[in-house]
Amino acid sequence: MMKNTSYRIIFILTMMLFSLVVHAEIYRWTDKNGKVHFSDKPVGKKAETVDIKVKPVSPTPTQTSSERKQRAEDFMRARKEERAVSEKKLAEKKKRKAERKANCKEAKKEYKRVTTAGAVYFKNKDGSRDYLDEKRRKKEEAFIKSQIAKWCK
Repeated sequence: MMKNTSYRIIFILTMMLFSLVVHAEIYRWTDKNGKVHFSDKPVGKKAETVDIKVKPVSPTPTQTSSERKQRAEDFMRARKEERAVSEKKLAEKKKRKAERKANCKEAKKEYKRVTTAGAVYFKNKDGSRDYLDEKRRKKEEAFIKSQIAKWCK
């Protein structure tokens, strides 16, 4: 019995201690560049105390259990929708990254082919080969470099 009383007294004192209002002053001063500063300690002789008016928070009206349940369901539905949108964006980002990687790899492969092969050609629709002369080869090399710059960031 004595133990319970001691715990009650300690609990009550602790609650009273936490319920005390904390008071702190706030100071405002202007530096030599004209910039206004705020602090909990006065800086210099020109620091002035700032009065802050605090409005008491009004308690929320009590809700019925059905209202709480409805709010919880609404919150969970909204959260689920947010998660779905977030996952969709992440999937799209991964897809774009994979496409960039594949395009980069292909562009580098093509660059190696154009710069190291003895004769460079492209196949026409009819299956015949269209060999590139030096001028067209340089133009193709420049184009592939631009593709590497685009896809291999």
